[in-house]
Amino acid sequence: MTSFGRISIMACLLALLVACGGSGGGDRATGVEPGPTPPGGPVAPPEPDLPQASPTPYAEAEALFPFITAVDIPDDGRPLVDFQLSDAANTAITDLSSADVRFIIARLAPVPEGNLTGNWQSYINRIEQPGVGPGTESRLQATTESNGVFTNNGDGTYRYQFATSITDLPQDILAQANSEGLDLAYQPELTHRVAIQFSNGREPANPDYDWVPASGATENIFRRDIAATPNCNRCHDQLALHGGGRVEINYCVTCHNPGSTDANSGNSVDMKVMIHKIHRGADLPSVQAGGEYVIYGFRDSKHDYSDVNYPQDIRRCVNCHAGTATGADRDDLVLTAQGDNWAQYPSIAACGSCHDDLDFSRHAGGQEDNSRCASCHAEDGRAGSIQDSHRIAFEEAREAFKAEVISVENSSPGEQATVSFRVSNPLTGEDYDLANDPVWQQSNSSLNVRVAWDTRDYHNTGNNADNASSIAANALTSALPRGDGSYSVTMPLPIPDASVGPGIPASGSGVAVIEGHPAVAIDDGGSPASIPVGDAHAFFSIDEPDGLPVPRRQAVEINKCLACHGSLVLHGNNRADNIDNCVSCHNPRNTDRETRSIARTPPTDGKQEETLDFKHIVHGIHAASIREQPLQLVGFRGFTTYVYDEQTVHYPGRLDNCLACHTDDGFSLPLAAGVLATTIDTGDDHRDPRDDTVVTAMSSACSGCHDDAVARAHMSSNGGNFATTQQAVDNGDVVEQCAVCHGEGRSQDVSVVHRVRELP
Repeated sequence: MTSFGRISIMACLLALLVACGGSGGGDRATGVEPGPTPPGGPVAPPEPDLPQASPTPYAEAEALFPFITAVDIPDDGRPLVDFQLSDAANTAITDLSSADVRFIIARLAPVPEGNLTGNWQSYINRIEQPGVGPGTESRLQATTESNGVFTNNGDGTYRYQFATSITDLPQDILAQANSEGLDLAYQPELTHRVAIQFSNGREPANPDYDWVPASGATENIFRRDIAATPNCNRCHDQLALHGGGRVEINYCVTCHNPGSTDANSGNSVDMKVMIHKIHRGADLPSVQAGGEYVIYGFRDSKHDYSDVNYPQDIRRCVNCHAGTATGADRDDLVLTAQGDNWAQYPSIAACGSCHDDLDFSRHAGGQEDNSRCASCHAEDGRAGSIQDSHRIAFEEAREAFKAEVISVENSSPGEQATVSFRVSNPLTGEDYDLANDPVWQQSNSSLNVRVAWDTRDYHNTGNNADNASSIAANALTSALPRGDGSYSVTMPLPIPDASVGPGIPASGSGVAVIEGHPAVAIDDGGSPASIPVGDAHAFFSIDEPDGLPVPRRQAVEINKCLACHGSLVLHGNNRADNIDNCVSCHNPRNTDRETRSIARTPPTDGKQEETLDFKHIVHGIHAASIREQPLQLVGFRGFTTYVYDEQTVHYPGRLDNCLACHTDDGFSLPLAAGVLATTIDTGDDHRDPRDDTVVTAMSSACSGCHDDAVARAHMSSNGGNFATTQQAVDNGDVVEQCAVCHGEGRSQDVSVVHRVRELP
């Protein structure tokens, strides 16, 4: 193990319980029983009629399909909302009650920056009084209501009449709004939105309905569609806040708008401000200077986002909001109508949320509002375009490098394998000259060829080292040109045969990997930066009967990793975006024993060594919030001890959704044949795995998350063993029986217990 970089996980927004007037968190207002027929007479069922099938109980519906069919603002100003509800089979749900729903209505007012942007303002608000935290002033805060007139028509259609008259708001609300410079006047010529929150069922839902009250139009109207929920769910799987009932961005923004503030902290809960600040978290200039970023939520609970470590470059704005100009090359994103606004409309609120050390009263001569921002922050402005200011030069430099393994020869046991490869520039189509091109001649330039065995489960026994890492050759000093722009490297050690200690020959198939980093000047006048070349790999036969290599099993997908991480670059930028390289060293036989023995800051877990097995540590890192003891690993040369605890790691998704990382069958039990048990003690002979103490394979994978005594006892009582040998496993003396219950199709199938599903 050459290093172990910190993996920072995106803010877990599940913790955010901003006081928006109640939710599944427990502050839901008491509902009103169905009353008399509301003004306007009985509600006719929408066309087409809902199917006349046996009703599905609301509490049992596995999926909800709500649809708002109409909204009207009568003379009394109390909006009327008609909606229908069915399940996944399109069967009407007829037992919805007022306790299961909450409603909000807001209008979309244009702003001076441009005709493609605007701000939502809720008509439903409350006044929050400061009670804890540094806040000293009462503030207006958007909320929802459920105390209006709720009518169940008995056929899967419903009507709700708001208790609040949006044309005659309470005087205390209007006075508070006036004191904050907010306009709550009903403006029927503007786009309005009604949204509903469904709670108390198996799955939440948040339908919304946009229209212009003055005309009744629902098409070709002014809208604000900045971020798409599926883009959030690429990491958050699923975005579920305030007790889990709020899952759609279109619903979130009706409350989280510029007119809402947390009175306890004094911080705005406007979506564009709050979300930027949460995601930047520990890197906010104000936090770096010793401050904190907190929001006080449900029952004045303090939520501190000052230690949130975003797992990728914060300047990759397009991950959350993308339009046809900024996201055209991203087929993994949902593009929205105003998804390009981040690059076109600078504002004090949006820009100042990340750059919170800016004093806009002094910035560029002083800025009172947003009217002059675009004069500098534009393509032809003195500060350049917003998009150019958020360029990630490091990643742009990576586009000029591509490695390729061409062939592996002489790879039988006892032979020194020869690996042929090339490194080219995809932008020009030219191959690099490793001996003369400047990017390969800097002191921090690196290019290595590595070989590992075998693909049933890497172990690298016979690598002539006290660890189980792959063997390496320095390509910059040992590569020979082949005359066509490619190179070859002969590995310094032979593929092990029985003549090499500990006398265990390699067999099956192996892998050859190219890794490293040229040194590229990406900043004017700056030192050359180490740019990952982009790992490449190829499998080769060691002694396969037909001579054809057998690839290692694919249990996870790198693109799923990159959905959150953007770029998975670790170990001093030597290794990048290649799981087959990761697992060649992070194998069941490798531990941090060597680095732990010289750790500058020794771990506090009392262990002499910790496994580096991928199937255990990646689970352990991401599951910091549920582990009883945080995983601790010692990195390169003992410089750093990494403690993956709740303060360091905030996994943003559902830990039990294995598909967030795994292939469709990569998490199923039993594990693939040949998967090794995990070494936890390398024994007296560090080069011989036969005296290792191991944890059986399935128990190793599962205990990465489930490390408490009860879980371990459950595994042990079903054949798992936390102190055995590989020989005992191979001989059948130790047999894990996990798959009897947790196997595919069994009563406790992993996919059922973990509620596995495809990402939204």
